[in-house]
Amino acid sequence: MLKYGQPCDRYKDRCNNGAKCIDAVCKCSAGFALSPTGWCESFDLAAAISNNKRPFSSLPNPMNGNTAQNQLPQVPIIVEPVTRGPYIIPKEFPTPSNNLPENQFPTPNAESMAANTPSPKKVVPLTSKKTVRPPKALALGGKCDINDICLNGGECKRGVCICPDNTIRQNGYCIGRNHKHRVVQTGDSCEGGEVCSGGAICDSDSKKCICAAQHVAVHGICRLKNAPTYAAPGEPCRNGDRCSGGSTCEQGLCTCDLNHFAQDGYCRPIEAQHSEIQFSNGTGLRFSSKAVIERPRATACDEARCRLPSCFCTSTGRKAPGNLPPHETPQFIVLSFDDAVNGKTFPDYKALFEQVLYRNPNGCPIKGSFFISHEWTNYDAVEWLVQKNQEIASNSISHVSLEGEPASRWLNEMDGQRRILSKFASAPEESILGMRAPQLALGGDEQFEMMSRAGFLYDNSMSANPGINGEPFWPQTLDYTVAWPCYEDSCPKSSFTGVWEVPLNQFYGAYMRQIDSYRRSSMIRAAVDLNNTVEELTAMMISNFDRSYSSNRAPYVLSLNADFLQLNGRNSGMKALRNFLGEAMANQDVYVVTFKQLIDWMKEPVPISQMSKSEAVRCPTTFSQNPSLRATCEKPNKCMYNTPALGSSEHQFLTCSPCPALYPWLENPVGSPIY
Repeated sequence: MLKYGQPCDRYKDRCNNGAKCIDAVCKCSAGFALSPTGWCESFDLAAAISNNKRPFSSLPNPMNGNTAQNQLPQVPIIVEPVTRGPYIIPKEFPTPSNNLPENQFPTPNAESMAANTPSPKKVVPLTSKKTVRPPKALALGGKCDINDICLNGGECKRGVCICPDNTIRQNGYCIGRNHKHRVVQTGDSCEGGEVCSGGAICDSDSKKCICAAQHVAVHGICRLKNAPTYAAPGEPCRNGDRCSGGSTCEQGLCTCDLNHFAQDGYCRPIEAQHSEIQFSNGTGLRFSSKAVIERPRATACDEARCRLPSCFCTSTGRKAPGNLPPHETPQFIVLSFDDAVNGKTFPDYKALFEQVLYRNPNGCPIKGSFFISHEWTNYDAVEWLVQKNQEIASNSISHVSLEGEPASRWLNEMDGQRRILSKFASAPEESILGMRAPQLALGGDEQFEMMSRAGFLYDNSMSANPGINGEPFWPQTLDYTVAWPCYEDSCPKSSFTGVWEVPLNQFYGAYMRQIDSYRRSSMIRAAVDLNNTVEELTAMMISNFDRSYSSNRAPYVLSLNADFLQLNGRNSGMKALRNFLGEAMANQDVYVVTFKQLIDWMKEPVPISQMSKSEAVRCPTTFSQNPSLRATCEKPNKCMYNTPALGSSEHQFLTCSPCPALYPWLENPVGSPIY
């Protein structure tokens, strides 16, 4: 067990007191800070403000001339580096001492501080032009000051971040000379447990890094034989190479259009250049050091002040936008799909969307919304969904519950997955606007703070129980508290302007005599029995649909996954879904739309008689106009990786983009080499 600050091997060493092995050093992970007791403790904004004796609102405001009543606290404060989140701590916060016994750090008291504290320095007001520069996080080779943080195991010596003695620099890391998990390239020996890069895996016989069958290594990256080379933005495309990541071949070079720029191996929207989210190679995504927004506590809906298109709520949560009566309100159905897209789930999606089986009353093909998690997803299949104009949304990288996690972890999981989808499935980053919390475990204010700052438009994780015969709830923005009961600690408490919540109105399924109640759940699979027949499943879906259609026309969100579609191993759920769609869409006021289309309509609601003119539900053309998405990918690259630090020691995926150097994960979502 290693102490805070000691060099470590992330694959085999463990750090004490809640620290983790990050950048080959034991330290606190994002969202945690070293406490006076020596433990890495989760950051609590309210507690931090309380410790400083003054809330943010009491700090001087340069835009407010009234400074007499806005005096500074007497303890100097600084903004913690981005590696620990944007919060405020005392400047004299204790750090580990090599002279202390393991697990013991003293709590400062007046006596010890008097003995050890230098002569007092003048407190610099926050409004002064003089500022204390926070420590910088620098890569190896960067120019540094003594207080800066050298990443990946480095240390600041003679003004430069270099590797300590008894270590060597390899792939951007400082590693021990006898390190067992060095990163090596295709063809190199992996006999000592080294991690293969470039989409290769360690062959158990030859003990060398090899590519998958029918693949060859070109410049250290595995690619499929007898198939077009998949080139990233900025790479040549003169010999029939296919441009990936949203780029097109222009004058022999894969080029992004005028609204995008090349970064991290794909085309990113121009707006991302001004984002407050920063990506540090090998350490993940971080919010910039801008001040934390002080959000007011959410209050009950004020319909007079909450106006479309930016805000929507009602006192009951059961009224349609635009004050439309039910008989003039279109009935929306949203087909939503959860989890990884791979050989188990993709055949069902192709069966639904490869041919146009169903059309809305305006003649447009129906679409679905896919909340995709990273682990075990094949991105060639996701790219096929993109080509079919399906909506792509984020369901996290690891797909584990994030309840209680800080905003920084939510950022790395959800925005990290958005970037993975953009790079390896050519899904336009700006089109990935929605998210669903993994395991439907809400994250309270931390989740929605991340959504607001990272530009997510909507969430579809919150359960609502309207009752078996009650009117379902409509979506609303989180400017005000939600209209349906939400008593959990993980429910949002603050006001998040313009962030939409689309509730999962619970399904009522089979009646259970033993408890004299109906089975109900936010996910349709949990509301049915394993031995339900196709007819019973169809009837259940129709009865829940009628709860909306025969009352207030609230959107009917079908939360689907492979467990339901492939029920009983006989695709009973898929057959029932087709039966349901055939019956529901016989009505000329029923539209099957994506979440983005639903919200667009709610922002500018129109009655059924004007739906043919509604831009929200028009036939999509945005993706199909992109030349890079017209060709199908029949021969994707198979990328394989040794992943000793994850639950499975090996991972692989298919993609119509070049294989990344390393397996994409939380600290490195685009899988780039660590320099």
